[in-house]
Amino acid sequence: MDLQTLRWFLSLCDTEHMRDTAAIEGVNQSTLSRALARMEADLGVELFHRRGRRLAVNRFGALFREHAVRAVAELDGARRRIDALVNPDSGLIRLGFLHSVGRWLVPEILRDLRAVAPGIRFELHQGFARELFAWLHHGDIDVALVTPPPEGDGTRWHPLREQQLCVALPAGHPLAPVEGLTLADVREEPFIAFARTTDLRKVIDGLCREAGFEPVIAFESEEIATVRGLIGAGLGVGVLPLPAVLEHDDPVYRPLASGQRRPIGLAWNGSPIPTAATAMFVRHLVASGGQGACP
Repeated sequence: MDLQTLRWFLSLCDTEHMRDTAAIEGVNQSTLSRALARMEADLGVELFHRRGRRLAVNRFGALFREHAVRAVAELDGARRRIDALVNPDSGLIRLGFLHSVGRWLVPEILRDLRAVAPGIRFELHQGFARELFAWLHHGDIDVALVTPPPEGDGTRWHPLREQQLCVALPAGHPLAPVEGLTLADVREEPFIAFARTTDLRKVIDGLCREAGFEPVIAFESEEIATVRGLIGAGLGVGVLPLPAVLEHDDPVYRPLASGQRRPIGLAWNGSPIPTAATAMFVRHLVASGGQGACP
């Protein structure tokens, strides 16, 4: 039995008359009568006493009515919740993002979107690039702020920003005041590196190979904050994206002389975009996100 039939049954319980319920529900009496007959056949009992043209709810009908009221209320509640989620002005967007953009790009984007759609709600998921693309494919998130997808991945991606890659050194390091540093200048230094499972490690390893050396790794970490902290504590050097806001205990950042930048963009599954709110979010960022560099 479907939701409409349950609604007709509850209306019959109220009116106890086929003609009145048919008028209220805007349906033919014959259609209503057949729907009630199918329901009773499905349940294996009659739900009403027939008294001429009138109906009277019997004990089976009274029992079933209790459950039907709850079922209709639950289904109506589910529909309202779904409508709220997919409404472009008040829906929920599950946003994934890289660790390195959590302190600058995510707040900027959320602030700008709230200015045009204050009712939008966000569920935030932080992860590595490989995790974000897997979550997109599995439907665990709707969109992601991430580096370009692997070739042949099939994910849609639109560039938004670029992060300047820098040599990061302890404040007291002899090379800290030097402008125009290259990776070759720090080839003999112990490196604080990202774990091999991270997207940034692959990028940095490639830059070191281009510079003609393989770094000596002193420490590895998946967390950008840990890498920054270890370099700032004087335990080695590394390559980091230039943060939007510097902390008092940050290392010294010297942009690579080669001007290396790391693109960050918006990724989403091309079809189907799961909700109207997500579709609005994608349109908004593609139209206004731009391709500026991270400060």
